[in-house]
Amino acid sequence: MTQPLPSFARLRRFGRDDRGSITVEGMLMLPILVWCYLAVFVFFDAYRAQSTNIKAAYTIGDMLSRETGFVTPNYMTAMSDLQLFLTDTDQSVDLRVTVFHYDEDDDTYRLRWSEGRGGPSDLDEANLNALRDRLPVMADADIGILTETWVDYAPSYEVGIASFTFEDKVVTRPRFAPQLCWNTDEAGAIATAVC
Repeated sequence: MTQPLPSFARLRRFGRDDRGSITVEGMLMLPILVWCYLAVFVFFDAYRAQSTNIKAAYTIGDMLSRETGFVTPNYMTAMSDLQLFLTDTDQSVDLRVTVFHYDEDDDTYRLRWSEGRGGPSDLDEANLNALRDRLPVMADADIGILTETWVDYAPSYEVGIASFTFEDKVVTRPRFAPQLCWNTDEAGAIATAVC
């Protein structure tokens, strides 16, 4: 008759045993593998959302830089619709366009006009100058078009990332016209425009 081993001897033998069951090991690792797969998907999707948002900002900024007519409320709404189309999301998108120039004498950026669609309020001159580190170095009286886009991002799966908003800023300069004018009157003339 064999005598039972003391409990510490059984534990030592169990610790040195290198036999195992692939099924048991697979079931232990499966949740970790599924989480890793979903996390990679969510991180890739977040980078895709940020990339499409910045591309939408560049596209709208480039479109505005080539504009020779007035920017009107309907035009701004159409740009907001374009942003929604380009980002291809069911989340909230916001857009703000600001036209400014640089004043070398005061070493400040001067606001010409600002208009937004969605959540952001129009940019004022104090907030424009607060963005100084994100604006380019410009020559005296140079005009810039600041296009800001926001898109909300909500991850598809819970993998440790909370919902947040991507915000991108792009500065372009007018290409074909010396300035870009805002007009609240759809059929307005230069007398009703803000340039």
